Amino acid sequence: MKKSLIALAVLAASGAAMAQSSVTLYGRLDASVGQSRTEATGAVPVAEVTQTKLDHSNLNTTFWGLKGTEDLGGGLTANFKLESGFALDTGAATGTAFERTATVGFAGGFGAVNLGRQYTAYDTLRGATNNVWDSNLATTAAVWTTGVADYTNRVANSIRYDSPSFSGFSGAVVYGLGENKNTAANVGDATDSASLHIKYANGPLLVGYAYQEEKLAQASALVAQDKNKYNLFGASYDFGVAKLTGSYNEGKNAARKDKEYQVGVSAPFGAATVAAGYSHAKSEGAGLAELIGKGFTLVGTYDLSKRTTVYAGYKATEVETSPAAGLTTAKASTVALGVRHTF
Repeated sequence: MKKSLIALAVLAASGAAMAQSSVTLYGRLDASVGQSRTEATGAVPVAEVTQTKLDHSNLNTTFWGLKGTEDLGGGLTANFKLESGFALDTGAATGTAFERTATVGFAGGFGAVNLGRQYTAYDTLRGATNNVWDSNLATTAAVWTTGVADYTNRVANSIRYDSPSFSGFSGAVVYGLGENKNTAANVGDATDSASLHIKYANGPLLVGYAYQEEKLAQASALVAQDKNKYNLFGASYDFGVAKLTGSYNEGKNAARKDKEYQVGVSAPFGAATVAAGYSHAKSEGAGLAELIGKGFTLVGTYDLSKRTTVYAGYKATEVETSPAAGLTTAKASTVALGVRHTF
């Protein structure tokens, strides 16, 4: 149950002014029973491995968090947000404390500015237009790693600005400081990152463009520092009886260029919803083998209440890699039956 602590400070004699602040505890719990299979075929084969287990975060990642706001007057607020992930099946932390989000900042008529560890602007649009509600059952993240590594969704030491909406148009920009320049080895390994998005969201339509670049650590002074760059065009449209989502992405660095797309559809039937998604990627590079990745997802959910949902899902991926021995195809699949509760 969501709990809020509200403090009211009565200011003295000169008037009836008040300042208000609040802190909210919230989170999400996801547990499931299911089976996963992995294998590799081709030049570097790996025998099929099948596991039946109680798992966590198959539909959505389990976490808990604290967020708060203070009214500073004149339409200005101070805000903070802290989120920490953990494995529901064991209780173990899945990262450092507040690795998911750790921010403090201000919001007002100008928009919002936040400092700390947070999601990139590219991630915001990608999540809004990804199939099967951008859940962990979506195959996009696994498939879009065929050649160029997939993007980093959160960045530390970052500054983020989100604009207000102007007749449906809005945008965001994030810059993360690598903070590693002038190292003892005198190698340019500052892994700065930058991202932005511009979108139009009005009624059933959302359409936008996002860009992200990430500097890669320089291996030595004799090798130029490379970057991974990502360009995304995404959209969604809610027809009422069904919602369509889709996006096209290009990822590139000095060695490879990947062309990737994904599409999805979800349809509500009262308290139940069914969704399906498909992801595809092709990677090319001068003198390098062409690599193909693909993945499919089918998910069904049923809302027992506003906060409790049961679900069943299946996903399968095939991703080609090119180790020195030759072309190898990694195959993976997951089937899960679970419950998600938010508070």
